Amino acid sequence: MKARYSIALLAAVGATHAGAQIHEGDIAVGVNDGVLTIGTATDGMGTITEQQCVFGVALESQARTTDPGFDSDTGTFASGTELAYFIGAALRKWDGSDFDTIPPEKVRISFGPAPGISTPDTDPAMPLEGIFVGTSNGEWHTHYAFRLELDGSPATGTASDGVYLLHLELQANTASYAPSEPFWLVISEGASMTELDEAYAFAEAAFGCPGTVCLADVNGDGSVTPADFSAWVAAFNAMSPACDQNGDGACSPADFSAWVSNFNAGC
Repeated sequence: MKARYSIALLAAVGATHAGAQIHEGDIAVGVNDGVLTIGTATDGMGTITEQQCVFGVALESQARTTDPGFDSDTGTFASGTELAYFIGAALRKWDGSDFDTIPPEKVRISFGPAPGISTPDTDPAMPLEGIFVGTSNGEWHTHYAFRLELDGSPATGTASDGVYLLHLELQANTASYAPSEPFWLVISEGASMTELDEAYAFAEAAFGCPGTVCLADVNGDGSVTPADFSAWVAAFNAMSPACDQNGDGACSPADFSAWVSNFNAGC
């Protein structure tokens, strides 16, 4: 499925595709094969069914917004789990052809009274840890605040108008969940729709991820066949992440029934 965005932050995608428990306009967070996964829809039980890696964002007053939020299905995470954003690279600005330019502006990501961190001057050797926020009833529903800054103040001048690229990933406070793959926010501050369209299309082509997750395709050959049953048995015997077909974070006989259901549903 081709990724989509709206200037109001993916409201259409959230309303049309997200699982019933995912709040409209939020980025869906799930656990696929033990890995934190980002997308636009879940199966209602914590597994992402439609991945997406690039999201569009429009800043509001004072170059700030609390969208996108992040949301998961209830019961996705074990009690006591906390998740946090990690910043993977310096902020980039669209120059009309690519996102190679590192501008003087920064994006600060805060949460409530916690000031959080800003994008670094240069790409870090390792992702920079942000603010951990806890789950409730196994659901992680969080709205960080994103603010474009210049010298510590809101970057609202015309010189700061444009489209920016923010490189993020999610990590948990427990090794039970592997970090997510990187994902990107394409952030508009006073940019024209044409400029945003061009920048978003570039980011999607460069960083987009497969839209549909096919759990039944255990051997990863791109099709669902009886050979995937043998692959699932091997995964079960090895207790590997591909065994977990119901997204509960464990490998158990219940995953066989889940694999049969996934197989019958097709991809």
